[in-house]
Amino acid sequence: MGIFENTILVNKKVSAGNLVGRILCLILIAFCLLVSFTILPGILLAPAVLIGVIYYFLFIESQTEYEYTYIEGRLSFAKIKAKRRRKELARVEMEEMLLIAPSGAGELRAYHGDRTVSRKDFSSRNASAKTYEVVYKLGEGIALIVFEPDRNMLELMRSRNGHKVVLE
Repeated sequence: MGIFENTILVNKKVSAGNLVGRILCLILIAFCLLVSFTILPGILLAPAVLIGVIYYFLFIESQTEYEYTYIEGRLSFAKIKAKRRRKELARVEMEEMLLIAPSGAGELRAYHGDRTVSRKDFSSRNASAKTYEVVYKLGEGIALIVFEPDRNMLELMRSRNGHKVVLE
């Protein structure tokens, strides 16, 4: 039996707060530099550099991707910032998985109503995106992750755990 693998990258939508913050930083940098070079020489260079550092971190945060990898019964989630830094967020073994279903499916109602369920969103947060939710055992509790698998990934998971994967 061959190894079944599928990897998907999804760009996270830039939040309005991040966009406003970056624009505000650029305006403040321009103001500080203008004042430093015309009215009060050098006095606002340090704040301009500090604001530039804040802009850098906001920019890095806006360049976020989520990676979903399914390999032989293991679904992994990772966050990639600025195409450089990769951080593993979660790993779900198919034995721990309770259900994978489209967001809003009736099978998920019991988990949405339970306040003890840990929830994480690793989707792009685009309104038009087709999201699914994976529910799995996490220690003594239950966790739920929102993500955007493609049809191929769903079929691979369904071929191994057909009764746990709900397709549209």
